[in-house]
Amino acid sequence: MLNQKRTLILFSSSEIGGAEKTLSRLANYGEENEFYLGSLIGKGELLKQKNKIKVISFGYRNVNKLNFFRSCFNSIKFSKKIKADYIYICGFKACTIIRILSIFYKTPKIIHAIRWNPISNNKDDRIFRIFERFFKYQTSGWICNSSSATDTLLNYCGIPENKITFIYNGIEPQKLNLNKNLKQDIILTLANFAPRKGIIEYLDVIERVIKKNRNVKFIIAGRDDMNGLVQKEIKKKELEKYVETPGFVKTTPDLIKISKFMVMPSILPEGCPTSIIEGMAFGKPAIGYDIEGLKELIKNNKTGYIIKKYDKKDMADCILKLLNDNELIEKFGYNAYNEIRKNFSLKKMLKKHREVFEYFNEF
Repeated sequence: MLNQKRTLILFSSSEIGGAEKTLSRLANYGEENEFYLGSLIGKGELLKQKNKIKVISFGYRNVNKLNFFRSCFNSIKFSKKIKADYIYICGFKACTIIRILSIFYKTPKIIHAIRWNPISNNKDDRIFRIFERFFKYQTSGWICNSSSATDTLLNYCGIPENKITFIYNGIEPQKLNLNKNLKQDIILTLANFAPRKGIIEYLDVIERVIKKNRNVKFIIAGRDDMNGLVQKEIKKKELEKYVETPGFVKTTPDLIKISKFMVMPSILPEGCPTSIIEGMAFGKPAIGYDIEGLKELIKNNKTGYIIKKYDKKDMADCILKLLNDNELIEKFGYNAYNEIRKNFSLKKMLKKHREVFEYFNEF
């Protein structure tokens, strides 16, 4: 029997994305350990969720650098009050501040949740790799959600292998939903509008598809972090009839059930995209580029298609191929459904976290 650990899971955002969904599931279903959920931002959808474990706000509604720093300090005080064994931090900026504070104030053991693969050459990823190397002695462990992110920490950050583990995102079992009799072909993308998600570039793919199939609708749902740029491009390309952008959607299963398959057009490495796991759990095939994270999740020609990097023509061709072959959609859908049940179950994720919390206690 493993000893029960008390853990504060800390989010640097108060919006609901893949990381927030996955770690909230861990807290609400991981009954072998005691969990608290906290947000460093004083407003947002995450604070409104009605789950068994409510999210505590350590933040302020007025978000600025000083208040964010104060929020981190508030979370440390709370972790000491509840006598937490761990602070499990999702967010690079928050983890950096708390590790700096840990030099001056005693804190619980710090675990950094890595929810993407910081291997690219963009500025944020380069800074991440430098800081993780610098703070490796203030961190008890790193939990990644993909093996490729684990490799990055090992090879580019100099983190000892025994302090890193990877645990795939897990999801509850869902009912298979192949939806063969849809009146319109709906293709779904669940992703926040951010440059690394490749939404603008994806519009070029959509243009190619509708030239050959006009009975198709593309739904791209997610929080807009690009100040309306996507909507402007849709209007410029005259795609309003074919592309719907409903913004952040609380009930993603409703959209998944009416779609034929999923597309994740990310152009920079991913971790383990929760949206694709959610779609595949209902039996929806998926399409994405040959980048870290996606190629680990989507099995080419088995659960969907992995496209040569940034090949828009090939992505459009694969979308059209699936649209024109319901039997292939059904075959890929069954495979996707079984893949999630086998390797991405909530039960497996909870078990691995139990083991890891016990193991990291040694550091």
